[in-house]
Amino acid sequence: MAALAFVPVIPAPAFAFEIFGYTFFESKKSAESESPDAQHYTIELDIASDSDDLKNRVESASLLYSGRDSTPPPSSAAFLSRLDAEYGRIVAALYTEGYYGGTVAITVDGKDASAIPLDAELPKTPVVKIDVNPGRQFRFGQVDISGRAPQPPPKDDRPEKTIEELGLVPGQVAKSTIVLQSEQSLIDEWRQLGYPKANIALRDAVADHPTDTLDVSVGVASGPPAVYGDIGVTGTEKMNPDFIVKQSGLKPGQPYDPDDLAKAQKQLRRLQVFNAVRVVEGDTVAPDGGLPITLNVVERKRHLIGGGVSYSTTDGVGLDGYWEHRNLFGQAEKLRLDARVGGIQSVNPEDFTYALGATFTKPGIYTPTTDLIASILAQREVVDAYTEESVTGQLGFTHEFDDRLKGSVAGSLAFLKTDDNFGKRDFIFASLPSSLEYDGSNDEKNPTSGYRTKLSLEPFYEANFGNMGVIASLEGSVYVPLGERLVLAARAGAGSILGAPADELPASRLFLLGGGQSIRGYGYRNVGPRLANGDVVGGRSYVEGSVEMRIKVTDSIGVVPFVDAGNAFSSSYPDFSEPVKIGAGIGLRYDTGLGPIRVDAAVPLNPDNDDPNFAIYIGLGQAF
Repeated sequence: MAALAFVPVIPAPAFAFEIFGYTFFESKKSAESESPDAQHYTIELDIASDSDDLKNRVESASLLYSGRDSTPPPSSAAFLSRLDAEYGRIVAALYTEGYYGGTVAITVDGKDASAIPLDAELPKTPVVKIDVNPGRQFRFGQVDISGRAPQPPPKDDRPEKTIEELGLVPGQVAKSTIVLQSEQSLIDEWRQLGYPKANIALRDAVADHPTDTLDVSVGVASGPPAVYGDIGVTGTEKMNPDFIVKQSGLKPGQPYDPDDLAKAQKQLRRLQVFNAVRVVEGDTVAPDGGLPITLNVVERKRHLIGGGVSYSTTDGVGLDGYWEHRNLFGQAEKLRLDARVGGIQSVNPEDFTYALGATFTKPGIYTPTTDLIASILAQREVVDAYTEESVTGQLGFTHEFDDRLKGSVAGSLAFLKTDDNFGKRDFIFASLPSSLEYDGSNDEKNPTSGYRTKLSLEPFYEANFGNMGVIASLEGSVYVPLGERLVLAARAGAGSILGAPADELPASRLFLLGGGQSIRGYGYRNVGPRLANGDVVGGRSYVEGSVEMRIKVTDSIGVVPFVDAGNAFSSSYPDFSEPVKIGAGIGLRYDTGLGPIRVDAAVPLNPDNDDPNFAIYIGLGQAF
């Protein structure tokens, strides 16, 4: 029998990333040129096994093999030191796959590597030969767990996998990683019950070579239960420490729960004023049961300037710019000024769309995830179907119910001048826009599974015509993986306006489809009911949908054939009095790691006379 110790291997942190061919934050070490005394070598690695998993594990564990095409060791002494470490790394790799009777033989030009002194002179390019004989794969024999939590944590708080689900049971393959993961699971069970200092007090693993089994004994010490003690803050410059504590949601005297700490970190990150946030537990639980907590933060620069450019063949060029102050009064209050010029496809400035706005956000109203938002927006919007000038003010709240469910409600007052195919009209439009949104997808910018849905309601009163009513819409999308490189994405939406005729509503409040975020291939907001002369007007209902097949050609490049369809209608409910408009095309995606760059080319399959022959759209992120 042999006693074994398991030591987890922690990967080194990454020091650089590459985007569009440029490398950022590259460490000095990664940029070093080859040393003049560098020790070159060639290597042969022979693994006596048919297991691809084992071969990959050993090849990754061997520094000399995995680094054979990289910068060589800077000297012969460094080479020999790295060579000496090969034994332990490869044996550890064998353990991770359940091989405890293996042998590793390493030679340098036929000489036993372990017998070569560190100051030996080596040939210019010696041949390293590594022979690995893993032996037989072991399985767990007797498994003895002591000190396990007396009851499982609540269902929502249980560790991701129990020791049984991980495979620490007699008869399963005895991978060392299973033992390490099981130990953490046993600790997490106690932590979820309020014992923050639970630890492994006993670890004993004995390999029985005659039976090819591994007997494991693990003892867990729970430590004392705890409540939150003093909560401190470090790293603040302009932020109010008391506000940080409030936003964390942690309160002295409450029972310890590791989920609280994860939630506190997330709630502080959502303020968008910190480069880094760490929630640090105290080393020991005080005699009164209090566990001190420290919130370590690093503040970001308070001022931010940015901008962007968008383009489509139907909408022209759009230019955006903004200035933002992230922390006005020390409690993460945000002031943002936005400006936009769009529709730049002619030389006449009267054909451009202009917008100028200011938004003030006060986080942490009532709850840490409730924000007060006040905004004012002045804009002139020029599209084929109408020209509208407006000033809109809003005051409202947004609230995150949990990680996926968000809601908002606001009071809005708008003064509008509209010139469309119904004529010129003025409006005073008071409304209560509200929404409820659920995001069950796996990625905000590039989802590959899950679904999303959004319900919007806007009760309104229009003073000049004396109309009351409601604008409602429901949208949803679903993402279905069909393989590692194929995702089927689909979306659908419908909406209705009740309480007012179309000619007594602002054009911007009516439904018009078409454009890069709607039915691609058609003019922007140029799909809707048409008058007898063929002019487009806004509708009081709509239905639309899209289907995409997202195909990854390489890890960073994808192609996306798609079909969009829909229309808006004069009635308050879709009656399909207008023909369904269909657009089809193909897109190209380049994954930047921050979201895909999107280029879509589309054609309208049943266009009207004023629709383009084709359209190209460029943007960031998927279409939906």
